[in-house]
Amino acid sequence: MRTGWKSWLAAGVLAGAATWLWQRGRERAQARKQAPPVDPLATRYGPWALVTGAARAEGIGFGFARRLAGKGINVVLVDILEEELAARAQELADKYLVKVRTAALDLGEPDFLDRLRAETGDLDVGLVVCNHMVTPPDTPAILDMDLATHHRMIDVNARAYTTLIHAYGRQLVARGRGGLIIVSSGAGLQATPYTGAYSANKAFQLKLGEALWYELQGTGVDVLVVAPGLTNTQGEALSGYPQFMVMDVNSLVVESLDALGKTPLLIPGRINKAFMAAQTRLMGHRQSLEFMGDFMARGLGKEQ
Repeated sequence: MRTGWKSWLAAGVLAGAATWLWQRGRERAQARKQAPPVDPLATRYGPWALVTGAARAEGIGFGFARRLAGKGINVVLVDILEEELAARAQELADKYLVKVRTAALDLGEPDFLDRLRAETGDLDVGLVVCNHMVTPPDTPAILDMDLATHHRMIDVNARAYTTLIHAYGRQLVARGRGGLIIVSSGAGLQATPYTGAYSANKAFQLKLGEALWYELQGTGVDVLVVAPGLTNTQGEALSGYPQFMVMDVNSLVVESLDALGKTPLLIPGRINKAFMAAQTRLMGHRQSLEFMGDFMARGLGKEQ
């Protein structure tokens, strides 16, 4: 009798354990079905992205950060505007439940990379979006702008881009996968009088990025140069231009991320594509330059 009782007890324990394991397996299977699928963008370019020029709520940089956070990618926000940067970080963390770090840096300073590495050295950064820039709001002619401002623009818009691309590009190549997005401008494809130094800086970014795209083929690292036209980031500052040409930031960002890994250069928006094609393919060089000069003079209120 004792032997029979022990056998029944052991069988009951085994049956209970088997039932518990079956229920746990069923619960896990249901949880897997209910969990949202991992976005391919996060798989390819996560788990962390670094975005520069990301402090302004209406800016392209924060537009990229917002979209990436929505895809489940953690973000490092870099900008010189410390308070605005903290506000943007809190917004992303609260809304998308991702990890967010900030690095309040002046990218025109020669030692910024050491400070940035100190902030990101422990992170697996899979995507870098270079978007920062500086340009004087009063848009002086080239010779009317003081030399210190020219040099400041080169430091931020050219030297810092080269530094970031070199440092993080090497990391991504060693990692064997990832992406670099260089936010240039349509002004890099065609000179823009009254913002001539800005145009020259953007041309530097564009050509550097296109060459890098070719050199990194086969490494697993995707490179995209984005050349936006007029974009709704400056409010009334663009009121002098035709408003049908002003592109929405979110549309620009969506099109850019969709193009990453597919093409070296993107001119986002059908109107921008047509506008640039008319200048670079249908017009002669002098005609195109004169047209762009007149266009900028009207838009900036500098007509004589």
